[in-house]
Amino acid sequence: MKNKLLIIKTAILLSLFSFAQDTGISWQNCYGGSEEDHVYDIIRVGDAYLIAGSTGSNDGDISFNHGLFDAWLVKLDSSGNLIWEKTFGGSEGDAWRKIVAAEDKNYYLLGASTSSDGDISYDPYPESNDIWVVKIDSVGLIIWDRIIGGNLIDHIESGVLAQDNGVVLFGWTGSQNGDVSVNYGMYDMWLVKISSDGEILWEKSYGTDDFDYGQAMISTSDGGYLIGGTSTIGNYGNITCVPHNINAEAIVVKLDSLGNIEWQNCYGGSGHDGIWGLKETNDGYLLSAYGSSNDGDLSGSGWHGEGDIWVIKIDFIGNIIWQKCFGGSKDEGALILFTTENSEFVFIGSTNSHDGDITNNHSSSQSKNDIWFLKINSEGDIITQKCFGGEGNEFIYTGASRKGENEYVIAASTDFGPSYDVGCTPHGGIGDEDYWIFEIKDTATGITTNYSDESGIKVYPNPGWEYIIFDLPVVTASLKLEEPSHICIFNIFGQQVACLPFTKEETIWDCRNALNGIYFYKLESEGKQYSGKVIIQKQ
Repeated sequence: MKNKLLIIKTAILLSLFSFAQDTGISWQNCYGGSEEDHVYDIIRVGDAYLIAGSTGSNDGDISFNHGLFDAWLVKLDSSGNLIWEKTFGGSEGDAWRKIVAAEDKNYYLLGASTSSDGDISYDPYPESNDIWVVKIDSVGLIIWDRIIGGNLIDHIESGVLAQDNGVVLFGWTGSQNGDVSVNYGMYDMWLVKISSDGEILWEKSYGTDDFDYGQAMISTSDGGYLIGGTSTIGNYGNITCVPHNINAEAIVVKLDSLGNIEWQNCYGGSGHDGIWGLKETNDGYLLSAYGSSNDGDLSGSGWHGEGDIWVIKIDFIGNIIWQKCFGGSKDEGALILFTTENSEFVFIGSTNSHDGDITNNHSSSQSKNDIWFLKINSEGDIITQKCFGGEGNEFIYTGASRKGENEYVIAASTDFGPSYDVGCTPHGGIGDEDYWIFEIKDTATGITTNYSDESGIKVYPNPGWEYIIFDLPVVTASLKLEEPSHICIFNIFGQQVACLPFTKEETIWDCRNALNGIYFYKLESEGKQYSGKVIIQKQ
């Protein structure tokens, strides 16, 4: 009776939700020239988009190149048509990493430069890799620029608008002079506050006498900042949390409005772990990390192998509420994290796995990536996932903008097309990266992955469009399957449409030829029956 009540309850809950469609591409295009073009970031500007990266080209969509590599800024309309483009830089290498909207329709462009000429008005640290900050107006004209750093390597990963309309930069530094007042050794995480006129107001280093890399930051609702990165925690400095081992730890530090440490924590296991993305929620913070461990804080995470997207939910003082891994047997990473109106979480990143949670990777080998769209609910259960890409290599950094509740414009790179989802042809031919910009619409809302509490059968994605996976992630030891066991699928008329051998690992239903609608699955074992509902919904 208990089993039947659970099945009825699940069916009632599912019947309350609307159907969901596949996450599909609305429009797309490739932008670039005959050489390498790398895209990093995108922001929405009214009904248009600004997209930032770098280019080594001097043809195609690129009107001018100052030297080796230029920082490249592109403006597109809402349908992906090129409005204008502009290169910035000097005779060496330059690139944008981040765009931050400022006051009066101005923008901060945050990036790196090894040049000392061209658009660089003054370089106090020539022949070094520095952080380059440029403030532009609405048509891309330079208002001011500034080189920041020292005589060694200084690198930027993120930035946010300050409350006084200045900008706060975050990355890492190896310099021990110039604008860097404190260096604890090797590389330190580095936070710099700049006024709206380009003056350094303050800067802070966070690190040890080993390697510490700053990778993500957000402003917090209390006026402070949350920063994250990775550290091989040493014996000296102001990162003092206790590591799990000598390998890299994921580091999170809560700061006040002046960059002073309020609390810090490290998360990880025996492998290399780190932070990619951060998001504040109503009861704490969500961390998009990379997990290369299967122990320590990742125990019970469902780690798939090599490097997973490791999602960690923490409270406002850094205590872990829950944590889970998503991915396959190869590498995944997601620097992009959104929250939805339904308290769901969307991660957009890259994957080169073809198994585990990834069911539709298009790339021709495991050395190449697809773009991976992953949506989970507030408890970490998968709602939907889909890969976007072709046979080549598609990759994304922080290039995603949320257009509407379920619409996203993605700024990624591709080196091969047309192929599968890639409908455009890169300007440089096979192997040379172009900007690949496309819009997707995700209507997989309100439906969560279906669990049977008694059997532990996990069914995902639900709704599905190409494949449905029936998985036993936690109860393979307690559920003794009779041999042979089958899971059978029926339509709403009771007609059997598939009957598949069920194993203790996973069973995959190829539903590409199935019609849209509601289906029921049933598994019988040891005189018990386990059943549930799945939905097939395609565009």
